[in-house]
Amino acid sequence: MKSLVRVEIMGREYNIRSDEGEERVKKIAEYVDEKLRKISEASKTTSTLNAAILAAMDIANEYFEALEGRTHLRQRVEEIENKSGRLLERINSKIH
Repeated sequence: MKSLVRVEIMGREYNIRSDEGEERVKKIAEYVDEKLRKISEASKTTSTLNAAILAAMDIANEYFEALEGRTHLRQRVEEIENKSGRLLERINSKIH
């Protein structure tokens, strides 16, 4: 069930409808606000739209890095499972 959560980003209030819990929505809004503020402070001439685009690019970069990390982790898990399976086969062959 969607709930309405009021958040503040860059001094403006937004009402967000979400299936996520209120705390999660607020945490996400705080994260976005922090990104926007850092970009705005770093470049005083950046418009709000440009700051939003740069923040979106930064967040997208973090997202893709996380996906790549997850893919790498899955590959490592597969390698470990394969090695474990081979070790079990060797152990079982020595026992029987």
